[in-house]
Amino acid sequence: MGRTRRPENQQTPRAVPPAPSLGPMDRFLQTPLGPSREAHGSKMAPVSPASSYSEQEHPTLADIGAEIRRLAANMVTKFDLQSLTATLTASLTSAITTLRMDIEAQNRCIQALEPQAQATQHQASAADTALTRQGNMLLALRRQVEDLDNRSRRSNIGVRGVPEQEGTENVEEMLTELFHQILGSDTPPDIRYEQANRALRPRIRDGDPRDIICGLH
Repeated sequence: MGRTRRPENQQTPRAVPPAPSLGPMDRFLQTPLGPSREAHGSKMAPVSPASSYSEQEHPTLADIGAEIRRLAANMVTKFDLQSLTATLTASLTSAITTLRMDIEAQNRCIQALEPQAQATQHQASAADTALTRQGNMLLALRRQVEDLDNRSRRSNIGVRGVPEQEGTENVEEMLTELFHQILGSDTPPDIRYEQANRALRPRIRDGDPRDIICGLH
């Protein structure tokens, strides 16, 4: 008998890969996938993993307990919270200690500066008092000097309206003749002058004559 030949178009069926193993609790904790193409356009709700799982074999209590222990092992424990709290407490304590030391140092500086500030304030008050006293003394001296200056000028006489002569003029003779006419005496008065001159300003041609200032002995 001849060997049976297999048709050329016949293919060997491939092995279907096994589905990923899931724990009993993973089926309830996984996020449901989107609707399939078949369900697109349908008003029926998509099948959830829980409903698909319900169609399979129910897990045992041992499987559920093992899954719960596996999930609990990855959760934050009380020891982790205590360790984190201790770290935060240590960090805050260190920061507060540093801040307290800075505040104490500033308080010491302020306490050291307070006496100096008070001494400076006293010195400023004393300086203000001395300046006020010196100002009063200067004002009194100024008034006294003005009084002495005015008293020293009591013998000065200003004569206004005497015409000026061309060239050099004898101011003392002009004043003696003027005073003789004013007094109306028979003999010219014996007047001695400390000074007698025209006012020290430029002469104005065809203007008012300059005043004569004389100082009597």
